[in-house]
Amino acid sequence: MKEKKVTIKDIAREAGVSIATVSYIINNRKDQQISPETKNKVLQVINLLNYTPNKAAKSLVTKQTQTIALYCAQANSVLEKAEQLNFIQHLVAYFHTKNYNLIYLDNHSIQKYDMVDAILTLGVDKQSFYQIGELNFVPVIAIDSLIDDPVFFQINLDWQYIANELNDYYQNDSYTLVSLPIYNEELKTYLTTLFEHIYWLEQTDVFAIPSDKHLVTVNQTIKDYYAHSEQMKLLTKFSDTFFDKLFQAINWAIHREQIENHNILV
Repeated sequence: MKEKKVTIKDIAREAGVSIATVSYIINNRKDQQISPETKNKVLQVINLLNYTPNKAAKSLVTKQTQTIALYCAQANSVLEKAEQLNFIQHLVAYFHTKNYNLIYLDNHSIQKYDMVDAILTLGVDKQSFYQIGELNFVPVIAIDSLIDDPVFFQINLDWQYIANELNDYYQNDSYTLVSLPIYNEELKTYLTTLFEHIYWLEQTDVFAIPSDKHLVTVNQTIKDYYAHSEQMKLLTKFSDTFFDKLFQAINWAIHREQIENHNILV
């Protein structure tokens, strides 16, 4: 079946602007006053939907670098930094098998990043995610964050499934989810609706541990740090399945596949 061609009308609908505004931006009309925010939004949708008004633009879109950029939320404790490093090591090893390179971005400033095929964000807040998205026209994919925007892919653990499994496993016994801080407020709030007891392991209390009978974590560094604790159960977070689904989402985004579900759960 022949793939439906993306039109200016499609761009206008996704960007929430008029067809005329899209036309002005495409043709670089200087006689029209268009805000930088609107222009960036339209250009981003143009790129994500693979709309190519001319051959020159198409050559820019199809040129790939085999390089992915990673932007992490700022870590405020040794355990947070170790958890990020653990993820990066696994991600680099996985990308190596796919002939992709990884660039780690400075998380002290948000900039426009050229010469990458896509940008991954790890655990960032919604505002920072959109700042990255507004400055960049390559696909941006959220990991460990709830963005809930159909323009962007997001990949998270299936927390509802995890909660159901833990409730069935422990039945009448209570348990506590031990977690490193989460800076995406939407995800943090969501977890509080699923788990009755959550212990947020902050920088100031890394030497403490809840006295609860049953402790559960998805953070490898927490499990390693409290290796002596027999009541700490680890649920593997960054599994092979996780990276396979992440890479699939990256491919969908890079090739502008028209995928209905942008909320990937593992």
